[in-house]
Amino acid sequence: MTTFNMNKPEIEQAAIEFKTALINWKSREGIIGAFSTYRDQWTDEDVSKAVSKETQVIKPVLEAFEPVYRLAIQGKIEKPFSFQSYMMTYVGRVLGDELSWPEVREPYQRMINSLKGGLTTEELIDSIYYRNNLLPEHYDQAVKEIVAEGWTHNYPQ
Repeated sequence: MTTFNMNKPEIEQAAIEFKTALINWKSREGIIGAFSTYRDQWTDEDVSKAVSKETQVIKPVLEAFEPVYRLAIQGKIEKPFSFQSYMMTYVGRVLGDELSWPEVREPYQRMINSLKGGLTTEELIDSIYYRNNLLPEHYDQAVKEIVAEGWTHNYPQ
């Protein structure tokens, strides 16, 4: 197998950009900007309803990402990780499709690529990291921390 190289500064920066993109994408300003192209007049009630709905859409994505985000920021991801498979396991096809929207697609892809550790997609798929669905080493601890803080985080079935 090809050796890997986990570029921790790149992983950290990708994580920051992806989380920022997720938050901004479904923010009040982001919603107004996106939907104003389809509708001229928005009442405060329209905006509040849209924000409430979109917050529910993005919440599971943020909750799934949070443990990985924390490990990335702390520099604790030491081995390749199939981030896309992980996210699809947690958020499913519908929210997986949401991640292809232009507002988040590039930061999401950067996160996926940074966690490959320099491996090609084919090399990652042929590796034990992908085949065994291995999570980062300190993942369970990160989940315990976020749950203790009140986050919801359910392991995929």
